[in-house]
Amino acid sequence: MSHRIYYFSGTGNSLWVARKMKESFPEAELIPITNDLPIELETTGVQIAGSDDQEGLVAVESHQKKQNIIGLVFPVYFTKPPRIVMNFIQKMPNADYVYAVATCGMIAGGVLSVLKNALLQRGITLSAGYIIPLTTNFVLLPNIKSEKGLDKAFKKAEAKTQDIAVNIKNRALRFDKNVIGILQKPFSVLVANPIYRRAPMLDKKFKVSSTCISCGACRDVCPVQNITLSGGKPVFHHQCEMCFSCINWCPRKAINWTAATKGHRRYRCRDISKDDVIAKRYFRVKKE
Repeated sequence: MSHRIYYFSGTGNSLWVARKMKESFPEAELIPITNDLPIELETTGVQIAGSDDQEGLVAVESHQKKQNIIGLVFPVYFTKPPRIVMNFIQKMPNADYVYAVATCGMIAGGVLSVLKNALLQRGITLSAGYIIPLTTNFVLLPNIKSEKGLDKAFKKAEAKTQDIAVNIKNRALRFDKNVIGILQKPFSVLVANPIYRRAPMLDKKFKVSSTCISCGACRDVCPVQNITLSGGKPVFHHQCEMCFSCINWCPRKAINWTAATKGHRRYRCRDISKDDVIAKRYFRVKKE
């Protein structure tokens, strides 16, 4: 039996959940969703061969393997899966049992329905879907939980991953309810959908202050290689996911998204280091 958990994570919440899922399935492969994820994943298996290389790259080795279970773990961005996840499912392999776990800080909206419909267009059935509330990393909003609030949220999240694991072992066909309130539709139409469509270009609003020390952390944690350094300062190339990793991992709080994020608390997922995030950003196909 084969079990792959594909995940995408900005500042670490979804990586944390994916690791908790793997604790229940030691045989499962944790595979980050990246822009350079090998196309041969459509027809072959991929086994993690190592993740400690000096450049923070994950080595992979292709081999023939029947696919049985696939999990998708990702954050909710503006009530939808991240664009990189939507792009990935256009080339992901099929499986006998496909489940999804979406992490969110505020509104999950109809994220599971969006994913389910996108998969159906590929002829892939989503067998189960779950939502795990944690906390937002969206610095624009000043509502990151207190340490006490985070303790409570992560304890609940860990308990839920254990429940989800039982359902997966039983091949349960279960879905968390989409939380769609009376204001959900106007919010989606007027706010979430336009921001989601424009996300790649919204990096124009990032501002870098004089406190930048040219450390390159923003470049290294960016999940879509949208940032380079020029003259020691970050340059944004309009392929942004709006994951806010660059803002949250900057050691000097030198990056802001407009003036609205100045002075707001930064967020870094507990038990997830910057090196953990960087090490999962790229793939390298292992050569014989």
